Amino acid sequence: MASGSGAHKSNVKGLDLSVDWELVTSNGPSLAFHVGCALGNGIYIHGGIETKDGKQPSDKLFRYNSSSQSWQEVHAAGSPALSHHACVPLAGRYMLLIGGWDGKSRTAKVVAFDSEKQQWLPQETSGFPGDAGLSSHTATLLASGEIIIFGREGSLRMQRRHGNSYILSGSVQSGHFTFKEFTNAAASRSGHTSNIIGNKLYVVGGRENNLIEIHDRLKSGESDNQTITTKLLSIAEKVTPMSKLPGGRKNHITINGTGVLFFHGGDTFDGRSRESVGEMFLITLKPTMQFYKLGESRVRRSGHICCIIGDKVILHGGLGGKNNSHVYSDTFSLEFK
Repeated sequence: MASGSGAHKSNVKGLDLSVDWELVTSNGPSLAFHVGCALGNGIYIHGGIETKDGKQPSDKLFRYNSSSQSWQEVHAAGSPALSHHACVPLAGRYMLLIGGWDGKSRTAKVVAFDSEKQQWLPQETSGFPGDAGLSSHTATLLASGEIIIFGREGSLRMQRRHGNSYILSGSVQSGHFTFKEFTNAAASRSGHTSNIIGNKLYVVGGRENNLIEIHDRLKSGESDNQTITTKLLSIAEKVTPMSKLPGGRKNHITINGTGVLFFHGGDTFDGRSRESVGEMFLITLKPTMQFYKLGESRVRRSGHICCIIGDKVILHGGLGGKNNSHVYSDTFSLEFK
């Protein structure tokens, strides 16, 4: 497995950050714009690109063992080659892949991996426009079992014709999923994140302006991790709120707890640098929305993935280095002081 040259230790010497990434292993797969989700006591990651500007996505599947803190490739026939796709965990067993770039075009195909039987299960779909596809979008599981999808689906012309958000309903057991348009009011975004907190969905980034977009009356299908919530909220008590919003960004990562949202890294639109940033921010929602800058991590990444497993927040891969020319193989854990 490729090693990640340039992997960072946790903090810059002399810089006391209240939270930062600590290296777990540098012996993971070198990937960016891949997807990942926690199933059982492991994290599965799939696809992505192995070199900067790679046009042919990977079809490989890997599992991170949280006990041994190591990666292993999972060999199962039928794995699709995809990057810039989205995934959701279902029933603690399935990794559902949605859309992405297949090396030739954007697709809206859906395929599931069964972690118990270790096999791929192609799914039939209906309802999605035949002349469009999905990439750099988000997929978020709702309490109803449906999945809400936000983001880019091909050209701007296609977006104007078809909108930018969908509800995906169906089941792996039935082998069929159906798309229907959610709203025409969603802004065009690419490389954003989506998190449900309470009964609101927060879409962050993916464009130069309008950092946050909020949609009401949506309930998450995943429970909040209270340990992570407590740790994040304790940081907010020690930091002064920002007087204005951070600038726009894309290809970052976010995690959420009850009433709190943390985001890290990505690419900015302000021309400061051609490299990914390591900025870390916290958003608290009560009694009013407040933004906090937690500092600048030495782990500067974009196109990376982030998952919560147990009481740990795990980051893997992504682009970084000079001109974002390096695809990383390292894995980090978010550590709180």
